[in-house]
Amino acid sequence: MNSIYKKKIRARLGISYLRPGPLLAIVITLLLVMVFSTFCALAEEEQPPESNNYQGLRFETTHLDFSRIESSFPRLVCLGDSVTFGWNIAYEKSFPYLLEKKLKEQYPEVMVIASGIGGQTVVDGLDRLDSDVFYFNPQVVIIDFGLNDGFFINEDNDTDLKNNIDLDIFTGTYIQLIERISEKGVEILIMSSNPVMTDSFWRSKDIANKQEESYKLYNQAARNIAKDHDLIFIDIWAGFIARGELDTLIQPDGVHPSEAGLTLISEILYKTLESLDLTNKEEWASP
Repeated sequence: MNSIYKKKIRARLGISYLRPGPLLAIVITLLLVMVFSTFCALAEEEQPPESNNYQGLRFETTHLDFSRIESSFPRLVCLGDSVTFGWNIAYEKSFPYLLEKKLKEQYPEVMVIASGIGGQTVVDGLDRLDSDVFYFNPQVVIIDFGLNDGFFINEDNDTDLKNNIDLDIFTGTYIQLIERISEKGVEILIMSSNPVMTDSFWRSKDIANKQEESYKLYNQAARNIAKDHDLIFIDIWAGFIARGELDTLIQPDGVHPSEAGLTLISEILYKTLESLDLTNKEEWASP
């Protein structure tokens, strides 16, 4: 059968003429596209959201296995804002994760739970004690509020600057917070906020200076509360200043700790916790 006759048969049967090489290449390409699309869809369903899921608790916290929580000891909850969350930082670089990693050498079954939510104040912390602290039945709670509380919300008139949360309300709410936690027989550690580079987000040098002084007042209020209630106060601000080179410890936004800053926080917390003996389960059992 000659080639002209073959072409006539193909045309009559509606079969287009394609060489085996190009046809095979097209089939393989289509299969690869289908496999890649399926893989992307599955990855989108199975993978956790990006680490900076800013408006809520981290995926790693909300999806903790309850059986693992129950079998862990000691349990520590870090209650706070975006610094505790680890804003713009992978979970493995957040200070709760780094602290747990350090503590595992002494306490193999330890669990440190990140209960930080970006943008929150001590008022928000009080509101979510049941769901985000007591639910985990911790032996230790580390509290970190102040950056959002003391932040100025009025830039228009530097003679009428107002804090997001009034200092008196901050103090009163903080006391309520620790009193409720104390009722559970839980060890409480109070952290100061980290220093901020106020020139990064205030155009006016005068306002920037006032903002820094305001943060110092809120840190002092937290220190006073700790002293009055015989609690451990951890001066993160002083720790950052002592280390120096704030631009390496703070992200470009001038507020949130960088990976190096979060590592420093975990080191300071670890050294502080060395003074506590968390090995006795009966002693740390909730009443």
